[in-house]
Amino acid sequence: MSSYSAAYGFGWRIHQVLLIRLLGIMLLFTICRVLFYLFNQSFFPEVTFALAPRLLLGGLRFDLVAVLYTNILYVFLMLIPVTFKYRPAFQKFLDYLFIITNSIALLANCADFIYYRFTIKRSTWSVLQEFSHENNMHKVFGGFLVNYWYVALVWVLLVLLVVYITRRWKVGAKPARPAWQVFVIHSVLMTVSVFLFIGGVKGGFRHSTRPITLSNAGEYVDKPKEMFIVLNTPFCIFKTLKRSDYQRAHFFRSEQEMNAVYSPIHYPDPKAPAFRPKNVVILIWESFGKEMVGTYNRDLENGTYKGYTPFIDSLMPHSKVFWYSFANGAKSIEAIPSVLTSIPGIMEPFILTRYTDNKLPSLPEMLQAKGYHTSFFHGAPNGSMGFKAFTNLIGIKDYYGKTEYNNDADYDGIWGIWDEEFLQFWGKKLDSFQQPFMSTLFTVSSHDPYKVPARYQGKFPKGPLPIYECMGYTDNALRKFFDSVKDKPWFKNTLFVITADHSATFAHYSKYQTSVGNFSIPILFYAPGDASPGDASPGDASPGDASPGDASPGEANLQTGLAGKSYSSEPAMTGTDSTRLVQQIDIMPSILGYLHYDKPYFGFGKNVFGNPPVNFAVNYDGVYQWFNGPYVLQFDGRKTVGLYKYQEDKLLKNNLAGRIPDVQGPMELQVKAFIQQYSNRMLDDRLTVTP
Repeated sequence: MSSYSAAYGFGWRIHQVLLIRLLGIMLLFTICRVLFYLFNQSFFPEVTFALAPRLLLGGLRFDLVAVLYTNILYVFLMLIPVTFKYRPAFQKFLDYLFIITNSIALLANCADFIYYRFTIKRSTWSVLQEFSHENNMHKVFGGFLVNYWYVALVWVLLVLLVVYITRRWKVGAKPARPAWQVFVIHSVLMTVSVFLFIGGVKGGFRHSTRPITLSNAGEYVDKPKEMFIVLNTPFCIFKTLKRSDYQRAHFFRSEQEMNAVYSPIHYPDPKAPAFRPKNVVILIWESFGKEMVGTYNRDLENGTYKGYTPFIDSLMPHSKVFWYSFANGAKSIEAIPSVLTSIPGIMEPFILTRYTDNKLPSLPEMLQAKGYHTSFFHGAPNGSMGFKAFTNLIGIKDYYGKTEYNNDADYDGIWGIWDEEFLQFWGKKLDSFQQPFMSTLFTVSSHDPYKVPARYQGKFPKGPLPIYECMGYTDNALRKFFDSVKDKPWFKNTLFVITADHSATFAHYSKYQTSVGNFSIPILFYAPGDASPGDASPGDASPGDASPGDASPGEANLQTGLAGKSYSSEPAMTGTDSTRLVQQIDIMPSILGYLHYDKPYFGFGKNVFGNPPVNFAVNYDGVYQWFNGPYVLQFDGRKTVGLYKYQEDKLLKNNLAGRIPDVQGPMELQVKAFIQQYSNRMLDDRLTVTP
């Protein structure tokens, strides 16, 4: 429309400019989607050229919602039926508002070009909450800019395009029609626009249409992981901004019916021996994926793969190792609740939900009641990731962080005290504690930008990914820790548990780039007072002989569930179990089982040293992943979208959904029981056992 008609007509041009500008932002969101895929291609090996149009077209639906939410104030001010909005000063304000808000939205999209690799999902509101606990964010952000400068450059180019769109299409002059006529016409247009806006953010105009959510992306994909291509980061942030409540589930009509399938209540075996007050030491290793460990990967590199953790490899023959072991989450802050309270983070990290106000199960509190001293060690600045607050919440007596270490000469400059020095500090503190004690340490050095101390430059193999050298460094630090404590009087009276917070950010081998591989982590139970190679259980394979390809768990391992759980009296503490699954939320029940804990308690996991009624593991990767024996079921909350025999089909190529109902049926019941137990107990504050 010409400036003449804009000046002497009803001012239609402002609506044209609004539409063109919003469509321009939609185009930039699509560009971001393509770049997101290109930056993370290795995570989506099965995306084909034929699938791409479906992903891109499906993404437009989510882009529309995000663009409308991002520009809600701008749209309103452009549509208000008053001529004041045509004033040059006000239009200049609107131009700046448009540029700033959309630049922030594009920044969120660009950040996930890289941050997706750390979490294996699009960022949500919880990420902003997570980083609010960090007091060294300027260093983290500065390091991000240095290491990923090219992403910052992409963002700057996108912002320049926003500026171009803004300058290219201007509103023009105020209409010459009488103000009352402009008001009437623009009021009608605003009413129509509001109707269209509501339909856009809702995802449809039908009365029965529910507001579009993250799970709707599943309509456009072949594999659940591909949902993160369809989604965009601003949409995910907006949709989780006010989500504070779980939805009550109604899969089962009665508690008794549900408990018969899956129950989180654990009962002691009345025939078990008396409680034994052994020390408990837990090490949670940052980004410690199975790909790093040679023993787990004898099938790689034509059988020549040695990995990057020689000390862990040497410890495994003297430990109880479960071949199929999983993280329950993909973020560091999800590990502490999983390990110490047997509560996984489902959809969002538990630490960031309002349900931390519930009365929680707590391994430290249960052991404190038995006379244990409890402590937590994390070499980062105190308060990092909210660990200090949460460990206080679950009753841990003493917290040791960077402040308590009190020597910045050993500070790595970004994340915390170097692992070697902090592990030595831990060992000295353990030696000072009165027995029995329970202590947990969370390492920090294997963080991006993956540095090692100058004195170790060139000492550890670098491998194809930067994190491997860091893993070699922390592995060596752990060896030095064990060397320093192995002769202490408390050493043989201690159960050591070594695990990861989550798998590595990047994976080099394809079997670790799948929805299963992304959650595969080591979990070792090492009891030097009990362990000797001759103690291995009958039928267990030694780590040196077994490999993922060697294990052949039978389908009889698919269990349907029974109420209650029992303990084994004397678990074998060496050997490799390639039949039973283990996950982070099993650590608390398994420690209590090993100690012969003699009271009922609550925990979503299972005691792997007993006879758990369901051989399961669970995590959330855009959909629920429910593992039972050799199968993994992917469930979107309403229906099964995938079923794989993951121990054989390592790349998840053969979707068995709908083809083996005798397997799929029981697994669907189990995951539904888990969802209902989890959601309803969170809502009702029923996460403990009432005496």
